[in-house]
Formats: sequence, C-alpha cells, structure tokens
Amino acid sequence: MYSVVVLNRNYEYWTEVDLKKAIKWLVKDKIEVLVSKDDEEVRSFEVRFKIPLVVRLVHFVSYRIKSDRVPYSDHGVYNRDKNQCQYWHYTKDGKRFAYTCTENERTIDHVTPREKGGATSYENCVCCCRHHNVVVKRNKLPEEVGLELIRKPAVPTVRKGDYAVFRFAYNPNKISHRFYVDKILKPYVAGA
Repeated sequence: MYSVVVLNRNYEYWTEVDLKKAIKWLVKDKIEVLVSKDDEEVRSFEVRFKIPLVVRLVHFVSYRIKSDRVPYSDHGVYNRDKNQCQYWHYTKDGKRFAYTCTENERTIDHVTPREKGGATSYENCVCCCRHHNVVVKRNKLPEEVGLELIRKPAVPTVRKGDYAVFRFAYNPNKISHRFYVDKILKPYVAGA
C-alpha cells in the first residue's frame, strides 16, 4: 500500500497518510495532487485517479499548540530513552555501557510488571532490548534478576505554548518519500 506525503497550503511538510485516506480527501476536494505515479491508477465505476504520492492541502491548517500534558505512547518512550536499553549491559571485562537497540530489538518493558500492579505509564515503562525483557527479566522486578536501571523513568517534558513541530523522516523504501525529495524539496532548495 502506498503512503502519501501531505503538505500544508504553504508547502511545508504536514503529515503522511495512507492511499485510502488521500483518495477520500481528493474526492472531497480537500487536497490537490502535486506528484502522482503516472503508470498506475485507482479506478471505480465513475472515476479514475493516478496514484497520488505528494499532495497539498487546499486550505491552510494552523499549527497545533503543545499542551503541558504528554499522553502516553510507546513511540514517546522510545524517543525519551533514545532507543537505548534502560538496563546496563556489560562487556566481557565487566565494564558497563548503554546499549542502543535496533528497531527490531527494542521492546517496552514495565519496570514493575503488570502482573504485580505496574501501570502502563511513562513513570513505569522503559525502552528495553528484547534479550533483557524476554529472556532475563520476564515478569519479575529488576532487582530480582540483577538488572540495574540506567535512569529512573519519567514523563517527557514540554514547554506549554510551543508550536508542535512536524518533521519529515525520510525513508528511501517509500516511493512517495523519494518523489517528495526529488520533485518538491530539491527544486525548492536549488531555487532558494
């Protein structure tokens, strides 16, 4: 399934949506297509569209203001912990180090397991490598299995009133990202 890069009215990156949502917006005239995949179409009995890859909102959507409350999310835990396992790892000669997990290795660990009354919250959840979470710790407390936390988990902080920033995270495996960079960003930067 294709993803579609959505730009705000002023051509700033706004979000990314799936093809189904982009088609709904296209039918409702909420977006205009900037770059499409010319060799493929989406068809119904009444209409046909070239597959949109980069679109722009017809009306400007204002920026969101951050609140001081950060709702819990796994992604938020990974960002707060910078994808580092929050339990110390050790070298063969006994020196401890912080281990950065790959996307496939990282898991969410409840410091106090749910079976023992632990909540799913920023104060109880940490990024953890699969080995420590599944093999070593399982549903025990860290002290019971000899694990030591690098830092105590806490709620991420934000400054109330700041604008939320939407960042474009380039993924070369997504065709919409390649078209966005090649057809929109590079010409814009070259012309600036």
